[in-house]
Amino acid sequence: MVFNVLCAGIVECSNTFEDEEDSELPGQAIIYRAARERLYGLLLPTKTDGIDAAPKVKEYFVYYGNSLQQPDLVTPVPPNLPGGTPALDILWFSQNPEVKTLRFSTFLAVFDLQDVAEDLGRLNPPLIALSCLLIYIALQESSLCLEDVDAYISTALCVPLKTYGELACIEVPWVDARAVQLGSLFVRGLATLIAANSACGLPLDMDSLMPWKMFDGLLFHSKYLQSHSGYTEEQLLEENVALLPHFHQLKSLVTSTCRRRDKTIPSWPRGGPSAKPVGGGSSSRERRPLFCDDRGQPPHLGPRHPLGDPSASQQEQGHRPRYRNQHRQRYRLAPRWPQYPHSRPDHP
Repeated sequence: MVFNVLCAGIVECSNTFEDEEDSELPGQAIIYRAARERLYGLLLPTKTDGIDAAPKVKEYFVYYGNSLQQPDLVTPVPPNLPGGTPALDILWFSQNPEVKTLRFSTFLAVFDLQDVAEDLGRLNPPLIALSCLLIYIALQESSLCLEDVDAYISTALCVPLKTYGELACIEVPWVDARAVQLGSLFVRGLATLIAANSACGLPLDMDSLMPWKMFDGLLFHSKYLQSHSGYTEEQLLEENVALLPHFHQLKSLVTSTCRRRDKTIPSWPRGGPSAKPVGGGSSSRERRPLFCDDRGQPPHLGPRHPLGDPSASQQEQGHRPRYRNQHRQRYRLAPRWPQYPHSRPDHP
């Protein structure tokens, strides 16, 4: 994102997991727009810099009602920092020890959380990222409830203790569309957070911000259903009492920060199934764990060439060629690189 903003002034995100029929949760493009505005304000000149016509960023972000035919023009907003917006060359290249604190405070200012720098500084990077996103989402979106917060926190605390096999064999009794959207919302927010970390000169170790350090989709879905079904904190943490102090610390940080800003996160348990079961079968006893073999074990992952078997075709390696519909107008996969630095291509 940083490269695209600086070189072309264009940012794209044309695919997402969102339920158009559920208006309770806004699209991730809308929720994270305020953070992106401040991120752009860090990278580009703003009106406060004495420029009459500050540049605007062209955003092609998918959300309900947006056909992606024309970009949303987003005006950069300077982060709220006591000394003003710091210069990028200082954030990126300075070796001064004091700049380390400046990088972290600037990073938090992108999410308007610079007032909790001391509390967040006591956490390790994955939990800093988790707390930033939970506080930000709770302040932006009124439908986030305590049960959602519990699911996010318990997922982040439990996922480092699980093996690939344990994660792959997690079974959820039913699919909840809201849980899917909340999971997607978190991962999209993490992408924005990683971009902010890059723009601020890497105040946090980038490897610690990778999604698998704090999140797993199936595990979160399971915790979400448990939390909304009335599971206790101990049950959410799988009876690992050593995690309870960390759970309480993170939850208190999120809720107390919101209260200081006159925002109370409500409790809103949603109870039982709201969609179809998954895993096969008509009852919970007949359902089998997802992605597991007949013995209930995950598929064996033997050694493999880093890029696959060079002599095998894509079908033999298990890859399905992407079908591109020439008449597809609604959504478009965002390119990985800025192939069109000056304008968006006319075709979808």
